[in-house]
Amino acid sequence: MISRSDAIIPLTPLADHTGLEGYFVLPSGGIVTSATATLPLGVITEGFPVTGKDSVALHNFGGIVKVKLGAAPGAVVAGSSLVLQADGTTKLDPGAGTARIRVARAIEAGVAQELIDAVLVDPAILA
Repeated sequence: MISRSDAIIPLTPLADHTGLEGYFVLPSGGIVTSATATLPLGVITEGFPVTGKDSVALHNFGGIVKVKLGAAPGAVVAGSSLVLQADGTTKLDPGAGTARIRVARAIEAGVAQELIDAVLVDPAILA
């Protein structure tokens, strides 16, 4: 039995997620709070207060989504691999030698605190 034909699901938020589109969330409904400890469920495409349900794009979503860049994302250009930050935002993958979780690939360049187009990838813990 098919319950959904796309990879966007409703998820009850643990806190008010109004205005947090582009942030990565955990299966519990909370915003990611560690850059290396837990794999996220997906990214918020539409955030709501706790009385509603967020729309969350899962990592197998086949389209382009907006992801939030953090305060110091590095030189993000089209094609850049993006990794989680401890506040649910993303930044440029710093490369080998750093523990990190890769979650997306940028489709466009971006700067600090910007929402940019990206393709979600299966989250991977890297070192």
